[in-house]
Amino acid sequence: MVDFRIAAPGDQGLVVELMNELIVELGPSDEMETILGHLDQDIETALGAPTTRIILAEVGEDVAGLGRADILSRDPIFRLRKNHRCGYVDQMYVRKRYRKTGIGRSLLTRCEDWLRDQGIGHCILHASLSAVGFYARADYIPNREMFKKL
Repeated sequence: MVDFRIAAPGDQGLVVELMNELIVELGPSDEMETILGHLDQDIETALGAPTTRIILAEVGEDVAGLGRADILSRDPIFRLRKNHRCGYVDQMYVRKRYRKTGIGRSLLTRCEDWLRDQGIGHCILHASLSAVGFYARADYIPNREMFKKL
């Protein structure tokens, strides 16, 4: 049984732990140390922002993964549209032992639902090469970023 809940400020350490796992899994990069150095502050800011939602998936006492949705208001792709805000799905992560169980899809759906509830009609994301198929199966279209009309 998987339970989903919105992360609260008291979950900051847990969210940072999951994000560290994701960053290490994605592999070394030139900016890895800088990103890890700013991660705690970034998550603290995100947990307090009304334009961000972090959702946790829990299986019993274990946290299986997370999904983050942000509302962007200055994305250059949408700047000329009447409603220039768009959704951005970021930092989707499911621990290896819980992959291929539907948890990732459920996290993504919950992120999209929250964005729709905020009046957002479009969503973009940046996917690692290994995740492109996952997002394509969820109807995201490669278009510089992965794109979906909600």
